[in-house]
Amino acid sequence: MISPQRGRLEILPCTVSQLLTASTVSNDSFAIRDWELNQVSVVGVVRGYAPFSTNVQYSVDDMTGPPLNVQEWVNTEVCTPMTFASPPGKYVKVIGSLRNYEGQRSLLAMTIRHIKDLNEITSHMLEVVQAHMQRFGKMFDVNMNTTASPLPGRALSRPDGHSEGILPHGLSSMQGEVLQVIRRFSVRTDGIGFDNLKTELGYLSMKDIRTSLTFLTNKGHVFSTIDDNHFKSTEH
Repeated sequence: MISPQRGRLEILPCTVSQLLTASTVSNDSFAIRDWELNQVSVVGVVRGYAPFSTNVQYSVDDMTGPPLNVQEWVNTEVCTPMTFASPPGKYVKVIGSLRNYEGQRSLLAMTIRHIKDLNEITSHMLEVVQAHMQRFGKMFDVNMNTTASPLPGRALSRPDGHSEGILPHGLSSMQGEVLQVIRRFSVRTDGIGFDNLKTELGYLSMKDIRTSLTFLTNKGHVFSTIDDNHFKSTEH
């Protein structure tokens, strides 16, 4: 039984994984560790869109866990959504409150805003780490797993809670993300193709992915397999 601190009227940056695994305080109240959630913000790509007579529901995915259901109430006076939201495939920032809706956790949206600058995705993740360090005094990854140190040579975890392994020293966050995806697909004989890599890392530009691949290849962290566009990790 937890006795959470009640969150002040502030917006706590979170990931989808953190919201889906938050502890239940009451039917419509949740807490991360001992911090009761009030308003939260998430950033992700819209995977689905379903309009209803009283609300519009979106499936928002930030790749830290299963997609989160986001609910936006309709203004019944004019029969239009309260705010503008992007169609599937576009990145959005959602601010709202976590609720139980028909037995499913949903984010009741106050605002949904289309993200035009993809740097906001990275910025949001940094805000998530900083916010949780300030409140809990520990270093967390985006899935709320405690990490021993913020220094290079860090461990990454998959949404299912299993370790992705220790990343080599000297990698940037972007290079680490590319290597993480390649490691995940290295169980396959031919590894992962560049097109699939772009799909997995849709928030990175093609130039950034290729630059990271060149660096990782030159440093011996990845190698090509059946052709120059398929890659595996040297350690997985």
